[in-house]
Amino acid sequence: MAGDKVQALVFGEVAEEYDRVRPGYPPALFEDMLGYSAPTTALEIGAGTGKATVTVASRGVRVVALEPDPAMALVLRQRVAGLAVNIAMAPLESYEPEEPVDLVYCAQAFHWTDEKTRWSRTAAALRPGGSLALFWNMERLPGAALRAAAATILGEYELRAFSSWPESDQLEPDPEFAARPEFAEFRQELYRWERPLPREDYLANLSTQSSYRMLEDEDRDELLGKLRDLLPDPVTLEMATALYLAKRV
Repeated sequence: MAGDKVQALVFGEVAEEYDRVRPGYPPALFEDMLGYSAPTTALEIGAGTGKATVTVASRGVRVVALEPDPAMALVLRQRVAGLAVNIAMAPLESYEPEEPVDLVYCAQAFHWTDEKTRWSRTAAALRPGGSLALFWNMERLPGAALRAAAATILGEYELRAFSSWPESDQLEPDPEFAARPEFAEFRQELYRWERPLPREDYLANLSTQSSYRMLEDEDRDELLGKLRDLLPDPVTLEMATALYLAKRV
């Protein structure tokens, strides 16, 4: 492993590739999130290159987008040009909002925030009745045999094969979220979809993930080479996107 790296801050090494090959989110998710409380102002935690930011701002919501990584923020700035987006180069832990917003949301990044302060800080950023939305993509290769073969290769590098996968369409409440007294009216949604990719783009997608960035360069190249020999072309990923919603008490 690359010992001098901070895992939460490795994405800027490949910011443009991240923007090119990482997945977006299902349109129905944005319909549900924005229909939940009809926000006009929002705070986004860990905006990255704007995979969610562009869609939210394009719906007429004024967004403050938090992104602490300069390289990611540079790509984000290019993607949101002309939209009502103010970029703050800060993490949630140090950001002080000027006024409460209608919506705080976080796409694929809330697990990087400080578990000791994240709930109180998100609650403080929301007006009473405002909503918090947390969502994540999960992906896996198609077919049990292909997944097992890939898992064997990944195990050689001490990497987990795939995201935890929801077998049921009924998403369970997140226990940490549901236990917070600052929030109520919890709701969960799960969206299943497929994502066809050229094999090289799928490998590029893997190379932007933090666990792969933490490998030494030669180990990462070797791993991707073994996967290249295994995978079909194109690769059609099975995708599941989990959305957790609640309202500020």
